Amino acid sequence: MRLRPLLLSIAILAPVSAAVWWLGRPAPAPTADPRVGRRVADPATLASAARVTLKSGGKTLELARGEGDRWTLAGDPVLPADASRLARITGELVTPKVDRLVTARADKLAAYDLESTGLVYADSAGKPLLDLDLGKTLEGGARIFRYGDETKAYAARLDVFLDTEASAWRDTALVSGIQAADIASVAIGFPENPAPVVLSRLKAEDPWTSPATPAGQQVRASTLSTQVGNLTGLRYTNVAPNLDPGVVAARVFPREVTLTTFSGRTVKIGFARAPEPPAPPKPETKDGETAPTPPPAAARPVYVEVIDSKPDSVLAAAGKTHAFEVADWVFTALPAKPEDIFEPVPTPPAATPASAASEEKTPQDKAAPTTPASTASPAISVTTPPLSLPDAEPASVPVSPPAPAK
Repeated sequence: MRLRPLLLSIAILAPVSAAVWWLGRPAPAPTADPRVGRRVADPATLASAARVTLKSGGKTLELARGEGDRWTLAGDPVLPADASRLARITGELVTPKVDRLVTARADKLAAYDLESTGLVYADSAGKPLLDLDLGKTLEGGARIFRYGDETKAYAARLDVFLDTEASAWRDTALVSGIQAADIASVAIGFPENPAPVVLSRLKAEDPWTSPATPAGQQVRASTLSTQVGNLTGLRYTNVAPNLDPGVVAARVFPREVTLTTFSGRTVKIGFARAPEPPAPPKPETKDGETAPTPPPAAARPVYVEVIDSKPDSVLAAAGKTHAFEVADWVFTALPAKPEDIFEPVPTPPAATPASAASEEKTPQDKAAPTTPASTASPAISVTTPPLSLPDAEPASVPVSPPAPAK
């Protein structure tokens, strides 16, 4: 056996084997990382944020903290944001802790889909306080994430859902800080009446009254309860520019309702809705044919303008350029005419003869028992001494016969 060829083969194959092993070696186990075991986000850091940007599904949503810590949605117009949604997301970030370091290799990050979803908390100058990219969710429930542009990926039990639809983030309340029990008076306007019908009460538990109440009638309490509840809880469903043809057409047909609270705050709500278009002419048909039923026309939108003595600065600014659309049922639930606000005063039940006779009796008469005449006992004089009876009957005395006549 020749030793030289064998040694030469070993010398050639050894480097090749070493290269193959090096390229196919398993990834080293992740080393300890200082973030493991800590919160995913620091609560104090997020509490100081002035801007939040969300990205998901190819869309981006921006929120900003304004005056009085009021969160708003960026856009045209700027609208109030539902801060409770942001609070939930913040809580979901500061509660869990980092479970482990998944990888520290940049070439492995692409497998975890960390580019499409994420959020950034920033200060008022736009400097990021927390930049988080969210990736895949593992089988055990942990979610992969990374901080900013780092080449590390971590896992934590993050239950964060990012909705970037602006409509889902709007705080749609048009009348804030007022409840039904706060309303002292309501003025309801009608298209064909020059003056509104005013209804008022002295206290929340008092009945509603009105100087316009017709004789023999009263305010329909159920109607007022419904209207006050609808108006104090008024919310918008959409916004449209003031120059939109639909908004311009609707404002030709206004209708106003004014609420006044016990503290003196007034909220004037101006409804506007264009009348329905005329029905299209029926198509011509041949003898024996039936014309198809035309589809119902879509209801015209209802817009409102709110003038508040204690205005919301964000809504007031948005109302200068846009109109707020509200649900159709709020407008159709308004009384169509003044007569709908009132109802007849209930008539008390008529008294029967027996009940009338009973009402004429004195309390003493009602208490004394009544004895039928056929069973009445004769009256006994209280001035006659009482009748005494002997204990036993006396013995009988023999009676002598009469003497014979002489």
